[in-house]
Amino acid sequence: MNDTEIIEKVDEEIKEELSESEANLPDKIKQGKGVGRKTFRITDFDAPRDKEMAVFTHAKKLSEYIFVVTEKSPIKFRWNIISRLLDTSVEIIEDLYRANYERGEERVLWQKKAMTALNLLDFYADTAKTKQAITFRQMMIIAKQISEVKKLLSGWVRSTKPKKEDVKPSDNA
Repeated sequence: MNDTEIIEKVDEEIKEELSESEANLPDKIKQGKGVGRKTFRITDFDAPRDKEMAVFTHAKKLSEYIFVVTEKSPIKFRWNIISRLLDTSVEIIEDLYRANYERGEERVLWQKKAMTALNLLDFYADTAKTKQAITFRQMMIIAKQISEVKKLLSGWVRSTKPKKEDVKPSDNA
């Protein structure tokens, strides 16, 4: 099974899960009159409404989803793998903001830290799935979102690197 087939399958499962969860809601909640927490909906990666870069928006959505998913994780995992998941998702956003306020080599350093944190988040999500702290479906959604953030971050890194024409030859050459 290739990547596109997996992504399509996960998309279908997400749509089914969302439609099932909405069908099981009482009419009062569907109309917004009920008491209780609204269901968490994953909207497709919309274009940001403000001037913020897409990588920030996607990273925030990823972090928000992780916070929602881990609310119902078993208590025995909340202080180890779940706390790592939560902390790393917030760390990614911090690193992205720090990179945005820096220039040159310092920016590239923060971008690398964000990419490393994304790889760690992928590992923690896989471990949480293995320990059954999150479901396979939740892990696949997290993996898909991590992939999207990585793609956007890689594009930002490529646009940050100086072009060959911009690099001045050193005086020693």
